[in-house]
Amino acid sequence: MIYYFTPYSLEKNIGKVYNQYMSLLPNDEDYGVLMDGDIMFLTFDWGHQIAEVIKKIPDAGIITCQTNRIAKNKAQLYSEDSPDVLVHRLIAKDLDNKFRGQTRQIRQSISGFLMIIQKKTWEEVGKFPEIPNKILDIDTCFSRKILSAKKTIYLMRGMYVFHYYRLAEGRKYKDHLRDAKTYIKQRNIKKPLKNLGSKSRRNRNKIKARR
Repeated sequence: MIYYFTPYSLEKNIGKVYNQYMSLLPNDEDYGVLMDGDIMFLTFDWGHQIAEVIKKIPDAGIITCQTNRIAKNKAQLYSEDSPDVLVHRLIAKDLDNKFRGQTRQIRQSISGFLMIIQKKTWEEVGKFPEIPNKILDIDTCFSRKILSAKKTIYLMRGMYVFHYYRLAEGRKYKDHLRDAKTYIKQRNIKKPLKNLGSKSRRNRNKIKARR
C-alpha cells in the first residue's frame, strides 16, 4: 500500500512529525509519500505514476521528482520560475509524455518537497533525526543517512510538481517556520505582496517552443 501525508509541525520539530506519520504505516512493505504543503501535482494520474515507479524499483532508498523552485540540491530542479501555473502544467505533461516510468540515480542529498520511502527502509537507516526547533535540513540529513547505508536515491524523470516555495514572499521569508506559540504571539499585518506581473502568454509560448 501507498500512503500520502503532508506533515506539519506545530512544535517546530519536523523530524518528529515525519517519524510519527511513517510509524502509522501498517506493514514494513508499505510506502509513505511525504509531501510539502506547498506542492501541486500537475498530471491527473499522479498516483498511477508513483505506483508504476515503485513497482519498477522496489529496492529504492528514496524516490523523488523534479520541481520548479528549490533552495539547494539542484539535481531535482527543472529550471523554470514562471509564476504562471499553466506553464508548469505544460512542463508536467511534456515530461510525462517523454519520460514516464523512467528514473535516474541521484548521488547526493536531496530536498524533501516529495519523498517516497518504504517503511522498512525508514527503520533500517535509523529514521528521521528529531531536533527541537529544527524544520530545515531534516530532509537533507535523512537523505544522507540513506546514501551512507548504501541505498539509492532515484529521481522520477517523468514526474514534475509545482513548488510554490515563497514565490511572492522571496526565498529569505521564514515567518512560517516559527512554532505555533511564537507565531500566534508575533503575528501582525504584513505589507501587501508585490505584484507578480502578467507574463503568462510569453512563458507558455516559451515552454511550447521547447517541445
